[in-house]
Amino acid sequence: MPNLLPILRRLRAVPTGAVALCALSLAACDAVKGKLYPEVVDRGWQSDSTLLAASPAVLMRVVRSKEGARAVPLATIDGTGVHTLSLTPRGWRALDVQMLHEGRRFVPYRGSEPLGTIVSRRGMWEGPTLDSLPGCSQMLPAAAVSVPDGVELLTSGSTALPGRSSGLANGELERVLSVVSTLVAPSAGVPMSKMSRYRRTVQVVGTGATASPTIVVTYSDPQELPAGASRMTERPRQLVLVLDKGAYGYRPSLTLADVSSARLAPRRRFLGALDTNGDGRAELFFGLGENIERGELATFSYRFSGDAWIADWEYRRTRCMG
Repeated sequence: MPNLLPILRRLRAVPTGAVALCALSLAACDAVKGKLYPEVVDRGWQSDSTLLAASPAVLMRVVRSKEGARAVPLATIDGTGVHTLSLTPRGWRALDVQMLHEGRRFVPYRGSEPLGTIVSRRGMWEGPTLDSLPGCSQMLPAAAVSVPDGVELLTSGSTALPGRSSGLANGELERVLSVVSTLVAPSAGVPMSKMSRYRRTVQVVGTGATASPTIVVTYSDPQELPAGASRMTERPRQLVLVLDKGAYGYRPSLTLADVSSARLAPRRRFLGALDTNGDGRAELFFGLGENIERGELATFSYRFSGDAWIADWEYRRTRCMG
């Protein structure tokens, strides 16, 4: 009688091989389908959601209009510095829910001093859209807030960035300003004979750039530069001088003017000094003049390097994103 065991073994192996062949065929079919009909992945939202999940600290500008004050998010801040926020429409709406809605807390800063926290009254899309612009289909979101006078910068949350003392010894500020008016400003292009035309503002801020506070002096002439002004021959209508203390007293560490040998520049205004990267030295923040069209969010920061302030970060966008 023939041995049937090998035959039976072969018969048992047939279903197993068939199953394996079918599985390989299905896998091949899935691979082909994956190439023909790839799964739609919203990579922009993936990036946005990852960023928002980390709950980053956000730097905001205060914008004032007849409708009220708005807190507008510009950038994230961390140990590496300031990073401009660039999100998809879905990401901006998620940020609105996470950071701008009613009850969210922000820290306001006057100069370099943090003040008591303020609370959002409502977010951008919490109910009817908060703001709109003619012809603008996509607005940068903002929160409706009430802010103290002199506040231009906010950070999200209720934890303030570290501040520094801005006190000066009695009489020291007057001595510095006397030298600035008689020597420094004239050497920067403001003639003594025209000095009375300028309105001078002075702000003393703790920056940590040196052991002493930083002094920001702004000279502004109400008269605008004439059309077609020659850069080389026109006196500045605005001059911003930043002074820090060296071995021989206070000296200019940054000069900004609306005329120079290189270009005609819009007027600047000092916003504040914040230590955004936690290195113990605050950065100086400037914006554009209040009357410059579509310039309400323009922001420029400077960091102290060596013995001078150098450009660090800038924001030139408007609230209309599309």
